[in-house]
Amino acid sequence: MYGYERINPDRSMYAARRAYHLGNELKSLYQPYLASKFIGQLFYNKEQYDSTIFYYRIALGYLDRMAAGEAGPDTPEGYPQEKIDDAASSLYGNLGNLYYEIDSLPQAIKYYARAGEIFKQYDWKISSSILEHNLGDIWAGEGNDAKAIDCYNAAIRYAQEAGDSLWVASPKLGLGALFMRQGKVTKALRYLQEADEYFSRHQDQEYYDRIATLDIMRQAYQTQKRQKTVLATAFAVLALALLLLLMTTRRAQRLKKEKIAADEAIGEALTGLEKTGPPSRKVELSRGEQEILPMIAEGLTSKEIAKRLFLTEQTIKWRRQRLLVKFDAKNTAEMLSKASEQI
Repeated sequence: MYGYERINPDRSMYAARRAYHLGNELKSLYQPYLASKFIGQLFYNKEQYDSTIFYYRIALGYLDRMAAGEAGPDTPEGYPQEKIDDAASSLYGNLGNLYYEIDSLPQAIKYYARAGEIFKQYDWKISSSILEHNLGDIWAGEGNDAKAIDCYNAAIRYAQEAGDSLWVASPKLGLGALFMRQGKVTKALRYLQEADEYFSRHQDQEYYDRIATLDIMRQAYQTQKRQKTVLATAFAVLALALLLLLMTTRRAQRLKKEKIAADEAIGEALTGLEKTGPPSRKVELSRGEQEILPMIAEGLTSKEIAKRLFLTEQTIKWRRQRLLVKFDAKNTAEMLSKASEQI
């Protein structure tokens, strides 16, 4: 029955039907259950869902009879409950897959929940992990990311408790794909790298899972590269804007100081016109002249003073000339000498 499933489905179907009839002739319940479930699965693979439902319902009927205590030829006292529950959980999982495929999500979740209850009852960690992983894929496909994340994390937790690294890696691949879709590239890469660490060590067994992981990782790295380029461009634009702002601020400060200097010059000229009588022996200096006099004494050039005060060199030269006039000096040395005597 099982041997031809992949290489010759028709021969497999024939063997399954024979097993079904022989089981009934032997008055067994478990063998016809297995055969009818298997036939349903073969129809499922062919996407003949009406026939699938028909045979799955036959399988459910045999399960009900076993659960009611009906005995078989080799089980005069009835079938063990654990064997019945194992068979039921397998069929419930198949029914969940079927109803999800035909777009009946509530029915699918109902049967998945029944299977999950049995897994928890017997503490079947790997079965619980596989189920939660499948539910994570379903909710991710439905666009319910919150439920998908919860299911993937539950799958990882069950697999870790069972010590099975494969069923830790598989839901991490699911989480990586989900976070990639959300645009959380760094988080996606963390899960994808952890999944790939396992798949790369088992390429002979998990070949297709590793291909899927590497494909999503490639997309993630490309997206990350684009994001870094955008960030670098934004940083460069911001830096340029800050530089322009600084230059504008310094220019405004210099213009302000030059305006103050010009106002002082005009004020001094007006004051000179208004003065009468003999000139006072004490020389009166403007604030700008007082500001540059110590710098001239230090030996700074007009260019160096202008740079220090954020003024133009021409403004400093004009102030130096005014100092020479006020002290009636022919050169800087004479002006500094008289300044030390008269101020």
